[in-house]
Amino acid sequence: MKITARLAWIQIKRDRVRTIGAISAIILSAALTTAVACFVTSAYGSLLDFFGGDFGNYKAMYLMILLVPGLFFGGLIFVMSVTVISNVFLTAANRRLSHFGILKCVGGTPKQIRETIIYESVWLSAVGIPVGLVLGTVLGRIGVLATAKNVDELSEITKTILVRGSIGMDLKFYVYPGIYFVSAALAFLTVLYSAYRPAKKASRVSALTCIRGITSEETDLRVKTKKWIKRIFGFEGVLADRNLSRNKTIFKPTVRALALGVALLLSTGSLVEQCRSIGEIMDPGYNVVEFSYMSASKESVDRNTGRDVFEMVKPIDSETGRKMIDRLKEFGNVKVSGFGYDNTSYFFKKDNEYLSDEMKEAAEYKKASELKVILITLDTENYTRICTAAGVPEGSTLLVNRYWYNRNGRKVTINPFNMCPKELTIEDAGGKETVVKVDGVLPEEVIPYFLDGPNQQEVKLIVPEGAGRFYECLCETEDEDAFMKFAEEVRSELYPDFDENSYDDEGYSVTVSKTETMVRSLNFAIIIAEIVIYGFVAVLLLIGLVSVISTLSTSVIARAGEFAVLKSVGMTDRGLTKMLLTENFMCTLKAGIRGLPFGILLPYLINLAIRQKLPVLYRLPLGILFGSVLGIYAIVMLVTFLTMLRLRKQNIIESIRNKN
Repeated sequence: MKITARLAWIQIKRDRVRTIGAISAIILSAALTTAVACFVTSAYGSLLDFFGGDFGNYKAMYLMILLVPGLFFGGLIFVMSVTVISNVFLTAANRRLSHFGILKCVGGTPKQIRETIIYESVWLSAVGIPVGLVLGTVLGRIGVLATAKNVDELSEITKTILVRGSIGMDLKFYVYPGIYFVSAALAFLTVLYSAYRPAKKASRVSALTCIRGITSEETDLRVKTKKWIKRIFGFEGVLADRNLSRNKTIFKPTVRALALGVALLLSTGSLVEQCRSIGEIMDPGYNVVEFSYMSASKESVDRNTGRDVFEMVKPIDSETGRKMIDRLKEFGNVKVSGFGYDNTSYFFKKDNEYLSDEMKEAAEYKKASELKVILITLDTENYTRICTAAGVPEGSTLLVNRYWYNRNGRKVTINPFNMCPKELTIEDAGGKETVVKVDGVLPEEVIPYFLDGPNQQEVKLIVPEGAGRFYECLCETEDEDAFMKFAEEVRSELYPDFDENSYDDEGYSVTVSKTETMVRSLNFAIIIAEIVIYGFVAVLLLIGLVSVISTLSTSVIARAGEFAVLKSVGMTDRGLTKMLLTENFMCTLKAGIRGLPFGILLPYLINLAIRQKLPVLYRLPLGILFGSVLGIYAIVMLVTFLTMLRLRKQNIIESIRNKN
């Protein structure tokens, strides 16, 4: 065995605290890489099962969907791991400068110094990487099975709410032998890269400088006292500030790791809040059983006007919808509201004199050349109620003069018309004009709750009769489970030819589902995203925590002689504690200042894309901000106090003698 390899092995056995910290960081780095690889391979294997081994023309797309997130998470793991592991080696190298100086005095070369540190990384990798591969497989399996449970739930949901039946795809745990080779190679390269920079810096320091115990970076001993620190923290605070200034190399790894922790916590909390805001928007605000009819459509583009044409295969008229409602009411103890609509066939010119300035401004903001029209039919009870409220006879056409839209993340509610028009001229996709007589405006206080959801059209007209692509029956009852069974019987009775392929074969679909189930299915991606984000960030923070524990405990132990000298000249344990409190406070403060920009900027940039589609604004999560900083400060103090308990058992004279 080479002398440098033997020296590295001896050092590993002697410095147990640093060894445990380094091995822990390597284990977590390899484990996280392996877990991400397990997710990618499991998704790939499940897609192979689903498609029967042939992706067809979309193979490249599916591979990109799998590889891009994998590469993104892999890059983040690499950055975090390099920061943490490099901190461990850098702290250890600074502690051993006197050892390196002695080696140089007896003939050791800079190359041998580098080799010693590199061999340490090899020995540590030999222990940490295999354990990390096993742990990563376990974590990957747990994560895949937890995700698969949600996929199975979604599959059950889609049996009733998707027009083409259930998805039928099962997420299974797949592991290919090649991922262990790739994960081990990436982890080993990460460790080597992390150790090379500290090794290179240590090898460049002169023998005299090493023996004197000065760090590998030049330090200016003339440090100016900051008056505000002396006023707030006293003499102990001045000592803490001077120590931080003179030993930047020692504290830099801790500040860097803490800054990453603050940034990850803040960005994660902000992203999760945005995800939940999206979920709230998708929630209609009511929980009912929905009996819904939807016709298939054939899409094309009109050659003359350039408008999209949606030709309904089997439209449903309002009379048929009302018959469905009457049949559902036979259940008893149920309130049924129904509405049908056609939101794809008609258009309205935005330069109409009746349009309000707010509506014209909204059209300009959305860059809409024309406004879309939705024709709505209601059940008999609701239609009679709104006609009475509007003061018009039944058989009238009513204008719903309320519309909201997303304006760069803000929900803006406006009145599209500045007065009630007597008639409106609307056009179909081919340009054919139809004049609609308007009998009144529906008062805002009686607008049905189901007509004020997202994705609404700018011009809404309630007509007495009509045919459309959709008809929805919203059923409110106390016994939802029994009513669901009854609704299934009604569906079989009214549409005996219906099956999961009816949308393609028959040209329509009829679904029975709960609103809460629909919301759960729409928010499924958000739920999965939260699981992945929380799990991934938790492990990354664990890696950072290992670095903090290792560097702080190592630096405190290295300063045992310094503490003994201070106590010998009269500093009490209380004063020493106050000095360490100030040091940790200033480290945490610096970490917060450095981590805040990234933790704010990343979710803000993501929000810029979200707010283009949904009314979701970025909000700084102050609770998470202060909570993360206080939590990190508490961890730093806990590590420091536990290390100080060990030093208090040492004799002052022995500590000073060891320092000298």
